[in-house]
Amino acid sequence: MEFIDIHSHYAWDIDDGIASLEDAKKALAKASKQGIKQIIATPHIIPGTTNNIDFIKERIKEFIKLAKNYDIKGYYGSEVMLNSDCLTSLKNDEFISLNNGPYLLVEFNLTQSINEDCYDRLYEYSLKHKLIIAHVERYFHNKLNLQLIQSWIKDGHIIQVNSSSFLGENGKKVKNNAYTLLENGLIHVIANDTHRITKHRYPNLNDTYELLIKKYSSDQIKKLMYDNPLAIINGEDILPIEIDKIPWFKRRK
Repeated sequence: MEFIDIHSHYAWDIDDGIASLEDAKKALAKASKQGIKQIIATPHIIPGTTNNIDFIKERIKEFIKLAKNYDIKGYYGSEVMLNSDCLTSLKNDEFISLNNGPYLLVEFNLTQSINEDCYDRLYEYSLKHKLIIAHVERYFHNKLNLQLIQSWIKDGHIIQVNSSSFLGENGKKVKNNAYTLLENGLIHVIANDTHRITKHRYPNLNDTYELLIKKYSSDQIKKLMYDNPLAIINGEDILPIEIDKIPWFKRRK
């Protein structure tokens, strides 16, 4: 099984992701062993801070060149924080869409609650791009708001969940959120969100795939980890997902 990762922080020494060129080499080697064949570099864009877009693009260019050594195709992208300064950044085009196409990866502040301002910011950005909301399972610290997430989908937004959440790396609550979203058909893409070489948010897409296909249809999981990511790279419409559980007596051990 081959995988496509649309959310990653391999482009080194830009944000809180991979820190150095040497670490990037190690991370790419692990990604290759996991069967990851295409990666979109999505360094954080934090509106209101110093975001040197030209430097970020140059570093991503270096990452794309480096990734070829591991038989991995790289692409340009970014992950935009929808904070109080984000509308100014939108006006100034201070972001990089995924593969310079129609899709844009966005996130909210994980330490704050989703509020009315979030809806306005999503709306303004959606006038220019198709939005992918990053690691949705991590925003709900108390009760998962399925109605809110369903409204995002109704508005045309794409829901991305981190592979590490299924592995339990972000805690029991986040793990439960991820599985609840999956079983309710509220995930369009599973991505790695790689930040490290080991432990937390390391290259693990195959590990997650092997875990999930024990319980769910492999064809449906493939849509989340390859087919829809490929559609995003190509600027095409994604596939809707309905997840079927495998009967317990047929599950892989």
